[in-house]
Amino acid sequence: MEYVEQQNIKKLCNFYVSELHLSVMLLPYISKQINEDVEITTIFEKLEKNKFKKVLEKLNVKNKEEILAINWFNSNENTDEQIKNSIEKSIKNNKKVTIIIGGNKKYILENNIRLQKMLNSNEIKEDVKIIDCYNIEEIGIDMKEIVKSYDAILNTSGEIIV
Repeated sequence: MEYVEQQNIKKLCNFYVSELHLSVMLLPYISKQINEDVEITTIFEKLEKNKFKKVLEKLNVKNKEEILAINWFNSNENTDEQIKNSIEKSIKNNKKVTIIIGGNKKYILENNIRLQKMLNSNEIKEDVKIIDCYNIEEIGIDMKEIVKSYDAILNTSGEIIV
């Protein structure tokens, strides 16, 4: 996935074994990003905010309200237009942006294509991170091939450059 002339776009991947595992990995990262004044948008195929909320209640994180206030988009509840408007607003306000996409491979690819078109049509002044979250059971042995197309991997210890 190429983002034309956009040097400040960084692609990360993440691999998880369950929704609980994904939540435990992402929530501390999201908390850190919020503390760094980064706008967060999530685009999940099925996973809902309430699942994260249950895990968040058990974590020792100081900014729980801010985490719950981010743009938690779900394809079952939100339209592509709502997602696009939210991301474009953050970009036009010259905010650093992290976009987290989770779903099956086809869902991630389709959202990245839409995102690529949108980002390539906007002037991006601040950093944009795109984190694609893959379920290990769904991707199987394709993990090595998937990692090759990313700048870094996000895991429980943070961003690991590949």
